[in-house]
Amino acid sequence: MLRRTLAAAALLAAASLVAEDGQFEKTIKFPRNPTTLDFTARKCTIRSVIVRNFPDAEDVEKARAFDPKDMSWLWWEFEVDNRGPEKLKIKLFVEVLDKGGQTVKTGDRSVTIDGFESDEYRVSTRMRTLDAADSPKVRIRAQIVPK
Repeated sequence: MLRRTLAAAALLAAASLVAEDGQFEKTIKFPRNPTTLDFTARKCTIRSVIVRNFPDAEDVEKARAFDPKDMSWLWWEFEVDNRGPEKLKIKLFVEVLDKGGQTVKTGDRSVTIDGFESDEYRVSTRMRTLDAADSPKVRIRAQIVPK
């Protein structure tokens, strides 16, 4: 029982260190609808992410039948809200994962957000249409640090 309590305390401490450090990571289903992240540090919150320009069924069908190397541009749109006065730097990372959990595509971007500002930021990735269609999960990482 004592081991379980100590293990739980260690996990809570590690989670709070990550939040205090401003580094976050979460693996989610491919976000075709807005997906809540709620990564918060220094009064700044990365609220959600959604993928834009996801290939439609017709594009996927064409790629499967005629051109497996067809490429698509995807935009990962992050909703960010800074409720504090401090100007912050945010680093956003997207890793698309295949069914086996291996990374098939990555994208990243660094942005600066002023105090008391809300905005949306995009990370773009150009990837094979079939990889986008067949990848079930995405790993989202972020870091929020003072500017």
